[in-house]
Amino acid sequence: SEAAAHKQYSRCTFKLMPINPGRGRPADHGAMDTNDSFDADRRKAMDALTQVVDPEICENIVELGLVERLQVEPAIVELTLVLTSPTCPMGDAIIDDAVQALQQAFPDREVRVLETHEVDWSPQRMGAAARKRLGWDDAQG
Repeated sequence: SEAAAHKQYSRCTFKLMPINPGRGRPADHGAMDTNDSFDADRRKAMDALTQVVDPEICENIVELGLVERLQVEPAIVELTLVLTSPTCPMGDAIIDDAVQALQQAFPDREVRVLETHEVDWSPQRMGAAARKRLGWDDAQG
């Protein structure tokens, strides 16, 4: 049923399937440091990840600065995420949705999504537009 294709978390309702790359806000590719240039596959992966929304904040994980590392290889796509808190209650949902988005974008590749606790998340990781929408100015941290 149509209702089964939606999940409700907090105040945010969003559709999980199908994920349509290109729908929604474009990725702020400059908001993350990957130490590599963006090729077509990297852009495809980042665009898919813009469809993954933190259900408590209602912003996509790219704009929130949750993407720490993205490696796209011919056989595997590996993503490392930094969650807003090590005890983030929506962490499992975000990781599951990221796996699903990348599997849809790259059905012929293994997808691995990891979480790191070695890097702390802060509002400075967010794209400027997300900081503005959420009421963070550059002086807050």
